[in-house]
Amino acid sequence: MNSRSLMLSVGARFVRVLTAARTRAGEFPGRNQTLSFLGPEPTGEAAATFHVREKRKLSARLREFFVYSPALGRTVGVRVLLPGRPSEVADVIYLFHGGGDDFRSWTDLGAAEQLTADSPYLVVMPDAGAASYSRHTIGGGERTETTLDWPTFHTAELPAFIADRYSVNSERSGALLAGLSMGGYGAMKYAAQHPDRYCAAAAFSSPLDPLSAVPLFDIIALREGGAAKSLFGDPKRDLAEWQANSPMSLAPNLAGTDLWFTAGSGTPHADDEDEDHVDVLEATVNQHGLKFHERLTALGIDHTWSPRATGLHNWFAWQRELAEWLAALDDPSRRGTSAAGGGLPGLRDEQPVAAGARGVHDGAAFTYVTGEPVFAVHGWDVAISRRRAQLVTFAEVTPASFTLNGAGTFRVRTPALYHPGQRYRIAISSPLAENVYDLAADADGRLELTGRMAGALHDPIVPGKRTRHFRTWGQDALTTVSITPLDSPEDATGADAAAGTGSGMGAGSRSGTEAFSGPVSAERSADGPSSAAADPSTSAPGPEPRRAR
Repeated sequence: MNSRSLMLSVGARFVRVLTAARTRAGEFPGRNQTLSFLGPEPTGEAAATFHVREKRKLSARLREFFVYSPALGRTVGVRVLLPGRPSEVADVIYLFHGGGDDFRSWTDLGAAEQLTADSPYLVVMPDAGAASYSRHTIGGGERTETTLDWPTFHTAELPAFIADRYSVNSERSGALLAGLSMGGYGAMKYAAQHPDRYCAAAAFSSPLDPLSAVPLFDIIALREGGAAKSLFGDPKRDLAEWQANSPMSLAPNLAGTDLWFTAGSGTPHADDEDEDHVDVLEATVNQHGLKFHERLTALGIDHTWSPRATGLHNWFAWQRELAEWLAALDDPSRRGTSAAGGGLPGLRDEQPVAAGARGVHDGAAFTYVTGEPVFAVHGWDVAISRRRAQLVTFAEVTPASFTLNGAGTFRVRTPALYHPGQRYRIAISSPLAENVYDLAADADGRLELTGRMAGALHDPIVPGKRTRHFRTWGQDALTTVSITPLDSPEDATGADAAAGTGSGMGAGSRSGTEAFSGPVSAERSADGPSSAAADPSTSAPGPEPRRAR
């Protein structure tokens, strides 16, 4: 460990102890008066819907909103900068603040209004609390337990609000993410978690490898009112949770996303007139940027890594970096650092997006890494029931096949890639079973598949070195699913016979229909097939499943 890393480690641990003491004294979450004029938070029906509680016009371009978010269970602030160059439809930049800042910081301290004076983008600057950019459960014991779901607020509620209020491009090509420090971490993480929603992400002086900055994330958790390690758990025992929230681990998802990240060296810049010390924090996040650059390069993912010879962890640097990124967005001659040795297209170069599979062409293969048990990407909806958290790779996904790693059981609902009413042979090969059954595409041309993955060991009664492998048992086991069209009644008859030999689904055509007895989900129409109801006798009857003709 070099001297700078040692200094940061010791300093971070000291700040963590100090923050814990201040939390016990009631100083965190901070008692500010941002929302005191609004009175009590909404309750009852009003607390179930996202709504504006107050709006203010602060300048010709700057608007301020106070919105209630059901995902957070509280009211938060959002500032919006109208485009400097108005147009009928604007692309949107979601610009995130760092730890200790709030939704006002980019315009009050970061000169965002001046820097975007000639910009065509609508700039949205939401609050992020202590800047965890994560789902965080706080309280418990004598305190009421509360979950702050910042990702849902930032990536679902807020975009819906913006699209409803302003004339914006709601496609992937019109959504960009950027942020400073922890805000840049949030931008890269959200882009990796939702590669079908965001076309670009930028991070200025950001910790992109959480496992190398555990004390920092403990401080964030404490400042938000939680306990140390309440964000993702223990880094050793709950490694999968940390990986699920790490841009480093989720980096494969960023292929096809325009990436820009930068950090200073920690040496004062000419703008830092009163500074003569080395900024250890900035030097450390510079190392994070270098590691992220090496990770992306190894994966063959194009990106721009722009380390600075000077620069501290301060607003002088972030103003410069925002200005340079904004200039790059509209520069058609821009070329990034290509891991493959070639040039990058300009950030705003359009890429075709397939309907129903946002971000990939119909039928194009993709791979997606996640730690979430329930996720949706490029039109595919996946739900996994498992014993414990694991990092899952949904790999080589095409209309003909895909793979999943890990333990448990799965339900996969495909995009509308198939012929309505046509039957398909489903073959599932996992460490526990080989299963074959037939299934007809629904009226929308979608299939809903269920099956087994690997098994999982129980939680060890006596934890220790001899049982530590229990937590990761089955994580690397692969389950393969293939989907083959049946072109004729003869194929279907043969499939019935083949399905009778499969394990776990019974025999004949019934093997492909048992899981489809109720409505697919609350979002589907009443005449769609379903697997949501576990007991058909207690739910509304669904349509008669299609059988072989």
